[in-house]
Amino acid sequence: QFNWINKTNSKTKERERQKVMKNKKRKVRLGLIASGSGTDGDAIMTACREGRIRNAEPVLLISTKPGAGCLAKASKSKVESVVVDRKAHKLAEWRAEVERHLRRLEVEMVFLVGCAVVFNPIAGIAFYNIHPADPKKHGGRKMYGLGTHKHVLLEIRDEIRRGWKTVEDRFFTTLTVHEVNDKPDQGEILCQTRVEIPKTIIRQLADGKTRIGKLAAGLQKHALPFEWLTLPLAVEVAAKKILDTKKTTPH
Repeated sequence: QFNWINKTNSKTKERERQKVMKNKKRKVRLGLIASGSGTDGDAIMTACREGRIRNAEPVLLISTKPGAGCLAKASKSKVESVVVDRKAHKLAEWRAEVERHLRRLEVEMVFLVGCAVVFNPIAGIAFYNIHPADPKKHGGRKMYGLGTHKHVLLEIRDEIRRGWKTVEDRFFTTLTVHEVNDKPDQGEILCQTRVEIPKTIIRQLADGKTRIGKLAAGLQKHALPFEWLTLPLAVEVAAKKILDTKKTTPH
């Protein structure tokens, strides 16, 4: 009798375990590639750690530079990190080494978060990038870092000088998360966030007494916190797209 009860309990526990495993939500394996301090990547890793991203889990951060701040942020979130030094490799070798690490950890989706290297997508892995402005108007060659913000501000200054708009009008920059393809900043848009540019920057832009580079740095600093809010949502949406596709794809 004792043995019969024991076996029944074992079967019940096994069924419960299988039920839990079946109901356990599968998460997309996420990779991050960064080149600098890693604040964008940290926003994603922190959101995952705090449960604000439910459809993805970061499994790898790749830094393109030794000693970059993004490595310490990965360590804080207990995410594996590796350095693939861009300067130490020819471009083709560097890309091959990056791919090797992504394949090793079965990464399904990559977000380029402050990655200073132009990156072409890898078959079977979804790639996304965050651009600090509308890529249709401020994307393409040399449109990265402060160069993008300068381009936004120069367009606004031109509109004011032509009388098309005035200093008192509202001006925006549009943070954009988009898919990565073989054309810079031309991948399909996933989501966008309109960020109003502070009036102090617009007034200084119009009077022409402040260097455009300084104003661009101010705009970049203003926009960054909005990137940190946008990225977790973008990761969640992108991961859900992958999960939904795999649900409807025949095995």
